[in-house]
Amino acid sequence: MHNKDLGNWGEDKAVDYLKKNGYKIICRNFNSYYGEIDIIAKYNRELVFFEVKTRRNISYGMPIESVNYYKQKHLYSTAEYYLYKNKISNVPIRFDIIEIYLINHKVKINHVKDVLCKYN
Repeated sequence: MHNKDLGNWGEDKAVDYLKKNGYKIICRNFNSYYGEIDIIAKYNRELVFFEVKTRRNISYGMPIESVNYYKQKHLYSTAEYYLYKNKISNVPIRFDIIEIYLINHKVKINHVKDVLCKYN
């Protein structure tokens, strides 16, 4: 499986996981000038923006470590554009990261909630 295929596979696994845990998927792969948000979902009254990172091993570090300051800033700006474009306001939002590990044909999912800071 190539990296792009692995990423798509991981996003599919993340969507399955989210649906099983009560999230309603609103959008996948939302693109803007600033970047892309892998998954946008609703949970209770919150709008949640997800970055999904899939890895076969951790030799290059943990998946969450790849979501550095610049990636976070792009995610936040993309989310702001999504809210503007869809005329959404006064809705609580948060940013989560889902780490998908595929090691020795076993899948492990780690959901890290509320990970990004505000950039003003």
